[in-house]
Amino acid sequence: MQILDIKQADCEHNKINYDEIKVDPSFRKINKHSVGFHIWKVDSTSIEAVPKSQYGTFYDENTYIIYAAAVKGTFPDKRAISRDIKTSTSRIERSIHIWLGENTTSDRSKAAAYKIIELDAHTDHTATLFRESQDNESCRFLSYFNGDEITILCGTNSISTPAFPRLYQIRGKTCSVCTQRKTISWQHFTSSCVMVLATKRILFVWIGRACNSIEKQRGLKIATKLKDQYVVPELTIVDDGYEQSMIERRKTEWNRFLNLGQRMVQPVFVAGPYQPPILKLYQCDTVSGIFRVELAKTGCLEQIDLYGKYPIYIIDAHLRGVWIWVGRKASKQERADAMRHARGYVIKKNYPSTLPVIRVIDRYEPAEFVNIFASWIYMDFNANSKKTLLEKFDALTLICRPKLAAQTQLIDDGSGEIKLYIIEYEDIKEIKKRGGTALYSGNCYIVHYTIGALDSNLSGSTSGIRHVMYLWCGRNCTNDDRESGEVYLAEMSEHLRNSVVQVKLTEGLESPHFLQIFKGRLIILNGRCTSHDAVSLTRRLPSVFMLKVVGNSTFTSKAIQVSNKTPYTPEDCYVLKSSETEVWIWCGQKSCGDTREMTKAIGTSLIGECTLVMEGNEPDEFLSAIGEKFAKQLKKAPSLNMTQCLETWDQTRIGFYICTVEQGKVVLSQIMGFDQQDLQPEHVYLLDIGSMVYVWIGAYATVEDRKNAWCAANTLLTLYTFSRDVNTPVAVIKQYQEPITFIGFFENWNYKFWEYHTSYERLRHQTEAPGVPIPLARTILPQIENGSDFDRYSKYPIDMLTGDASLLPSSVDPTRKEVHLTHDDFVAIFKMTFAEFDGLPKWKQVELKKQYKLF
Repeated sequence: MQILDIKQADCEHNKINYDEIKVDPSFRKINKHSVGFHIWKVDSTSIEAVPKSQYGTFYDENTYIIYAAAVKGTFPDKRAISRDIKTSTSRIERSIHIWLGENTTSDRSKAAAYKIIELDAHTDHTATLFRESQDNESCRFLSYFNGDEITILCGTNSISTPAFPRLYQIRGKTCSVCTQRKTISWQHFTSSCVMVLATKRILFVWIGRACNSIEKQRGLKIATKLKDQYVVPELTIVDDGYEQSMIERRKTEWNRFLNLGQRMVQPVFVAGPYQPPILKLYQCDTVSGIFRVELAKTGCLEQIDLYGKYPIYIIDAHLRGVWIWVGRKASKQERADAMRHARGYVIKKNYPSTLPVIRVIDRYEPAEFVNIFASWIYMDFNANSKKTLLEKFDALTLICRPKLAAQTQLIDDGSGEIKLYIIEYEDIKEIKKRGGTALYSGNCYIVHYTIGALDSNLSGSTSGIRHVMYLWCGRNCTNDDRESGEVYLAEMSEHLRNSVVQVKLTEGLESPHFLQIFKGRLIILNGRCTSHDAVSLTRRLPSVFMLKVVGNSTFTSKAIQVSNKTPYTPEDCYVLKSSETEVWIWCGQKSCGDTREMTKAIGTSLIGECTLVMEGNEPDEFLSAIGEKFAKQLKKAPSLNMTQCLETWDQTRIGFYICTVEQGKVVLSQIMGFDQQDLQPEHVYLLDIGSMVYVWIGAYATVEDRKNAWCAANTLLTLYTFSRDVNTPVAVIKQYQEPITFIGFFENWNYKFWEYHTSYERLRHQTEAPGVPIPLARTILPQIENGSDFDRYSKYPIDMLTGDASLLPSSVDPTRKEVHLTHDDFVAIFKMTFAEFDGLPKWKQVELKKQYKLF
């Protein structure tokens, strides 16, 4: 068993006596019943409130404290207005962040560590504490400034910031971070960043070739602000690898500060395959004044793991951060010391000093912590605050109430038209019957559903979704059937063109709407359906079988075939088919009325009539029909004596990600506090609601991004989230074709939001040619890729490409070295552009490459 002792020498600062804590007057101004957003700059002996107008501007030699408070279920940002609210303090989610500039002093960082203890004490230890560092900010921290940008300047204030010339590096897919560099040097240039070189005459915006459209757009907007702020007469855009194409006057100005003859741009870093960290849970205790950490568990974690005899636990997610969880039994002194001990653990393990460290309090866990666990139950003993959703919904009600549609995951009431197809090897056949529909665990099916709402209800204010294409795969289906099903799903959806949502489902994880279209009467049988069965499925059901019914409404109910060895309880309901003409309904004494009604509906769908039997009152005919083994088990069925949890919509489990493809790998970046403006037409996004993953494809998304849509969802479930079922349902939707079950997760959805979307190309035109008439906003159509991929390849120096082949980066194809040259280097060597070279005969291309040692 691994044991670590964290001593005073392992910690960054001395222990503070809780009884001696004196809350700073600046913190006392915060009302415990208020929400808001505050930033303080920390000096070695005092703190100073940052004016609201300067929120988002930081200096790299300083340390800051950020306090954010909002009602649970909402997300604060830098624009939040401080106000008192009439609710319990337990309904307020608080976060306290320390932000350390890369050049801050140890005195300032120590002072900040003490100050957050004061602020934490003032809020009665209900806040989550985050330790942030420059260039390693958490997604929560970045999301406070989403829609704007973070500016990091050199020094401690505006007086200490270097004057002209200035060099800025702009990075970030979610929130742009504009960092001023102390030196003007090529070493700061990477192909994945936007760089701004500001001289007194010209402001140069250098666009890295690996930047995506969002980074380019935001880089241009920030550069325009800098031009106006510093009153620079001229702004020009320079593309990575095309520096020599600048006009002579601009090239001369650039060379004064960055010699093009010494150009060295770092290529995009090619990381190995991403591996999710193996979680380690440590139980913590103080023994003879020493904080002792002992390994308790490795791998998937459960909530119950935190409720042992120890009051404090550390969860080590390796490079993704270290969490320290403080239980309600911990003393105030232990709560105050938790962050100090967690940092001591990081130091003891020789982890990077920039590793995120987060302290969490029992019952106040943030979403990031909760999502480490496969399931999480918030204790709430006020039954009036939670309601089970069992009412019936019509299509019009759901259209008018998108939030309700999102909560129930019902696109409509299931009254539309349904067509069912079975996949048989490489063939697909339609099943004509609908009533009493049964699917077999060994098969794959495609369900084509046409929305049941009227056309008038689908026009004007709604997105106009008409079709949902489901691919349902049984747990025992073959890979060949699954692959064929995916092909048919794509082909059938393509045939419908627009107004279609594609959904992939796996047996056991059916979505509410899928169950709803079968009116809660879906039957799942074991084995594989034969061709003869598929012609008239309902008449070819087995003569004898047993079904367990789960769920209590039309959008939660289904019947699953079980064996007579399955354990039975008084909470269960079963359908037992004992012959071609006899069906029994057995209901346990403690089964709920709604489940009984759904069981009757399923039984009736089989042969039209069935016999209801209650536990304890089984007639002899029933016992003889079902067999002796099952009868004995019924008599021995134990009572679980369980109190069923009320169902709620847990908003903390919702995650939103932007998806990019870098060097052939899918990379996801989370955005918290998201809204519709985060959905940019040039990209692909994932909305993870726990029970479903939505993949949203923007109209301008590249062909490569579109091809990786399903892969992106799989990457999320396998690599970016903990303890998730890889068979979680996935839905792919397109811009302008969003179902209400997706729209309901966004506040104040505007159907005309993208009508005048400004693309990067249009923004560049506005920036480079002010005053020139701008083309009218184009109609958004799927993007068609250009034939040339030259600028997509990583670029390397000529000396590297013409040198020893064994020293080439793994991303370089030795037979196509020429594509790894920059445009300027290519023209300098071959005396032609790549497009001209690409048009030459192959033999001529090889001859030229040999001549210049590039073959």
